[in-house]
Parts: sequence; structure tokens; C-alpha cells
Amino acid sequence: MAEGIKRIIFLDIDGVCAGYEYLGTGRGYIDPNCIKHLNKLAEIGAEVVISSSWGYDEGRTEKSLRDCGLILPIIGYTEHFHCEWQCRGNEIEKWLLDTFGGMATKFGGLYQNRDYEYVIFDDDTDMLLGQKDNFIQTDERIGLTTEDINKAIKILTRYE
Repeated sequence: MAEGIKRIIFLDIDGVCAGYEYLGTGRGYIDPNCIKHLNKLAEIGAEVVISSSWGYDEGRTEKSLRDCGLILPIIGYTEHFHCEWQCRGNEIEKWLLDTFGGMATKFGGLYQNRDYEYVIFDDDTDMLLGQKDNFIQTDERIGLTTEDINKAIKILTRYE
């Protein structure tokens, strides 16, 4: 692992931590198998920022994730803008700017000297153009897969 690099996962809940097929089983909302996949990112020191319409809910989302076995640290939540012209990508951009300053998303080689890398897991596509190389769209019917996690590892470790 590159020294001092923060590895951040922007995590949506619906369609990522539980596919809609799982929702119909009556076993609860978050699929523990999706969380097992996500936990593989602990090996590279990844941390989670919740980027979901669920937003901050007095810790209920975090408790549900922990109850299903999440071991990764949760270091924050993106702000939900509630505006038609704002997208999830804007919420992620604001979190990165507020946390790290400077240019958050990636354009060309301008970003190679920063101290963080990130990946976005979401079943929707409302991201900014500069986030496309960091975005992994999940299949809303099944949630996170091994393939999604392997893509994330490549993104989060690409400059080692």
C-alpha cells in the first residue's frame, strides 16, 4: 500500500449493498454477501463514505451495515442536496472538496500528486464526467459482486 494514500469508497445503499432480488426474500434489507464482498477492500486500507439518499439517519444505516458484518471504517456521509439540477456526483465532489481541498475529480494527469484515491459504487449513473474513471455501476438486481470489487482494487491501487 502506498504510504499515506487514503482509499475512499463512496457507497450507495439501494442496489449496491442489497440487490432488489434480495429485497423480496424477507431476510432483511442489506445482503450480508454484498458486505462480504465489500470487506475485501479492508486489505488495501479502504474507508467508507455513505453516499446514499438514506443520508445520515442517526446511525441506523451504519448499524445495519455493522449488523451485516461490515468491518471497514465509516468516515462520513455526503450531503444530500435535494435539488433537481444537482446529482450524486455533485454531492461526492463537495465531500472531496470539503475534506481534501483543491480539485476533487480527475482530469488528465493533474491528480497524480494528491493524497487520496476513491471509487464510487452506485447503481445510478448521475456522476460527473471527471468521476467516470472512478465509478463502478452495480447491477441493481444483485448488488456488489466479486467483479465490482476487483475493479475497485484496480482503481484504488493504480498508482502503486
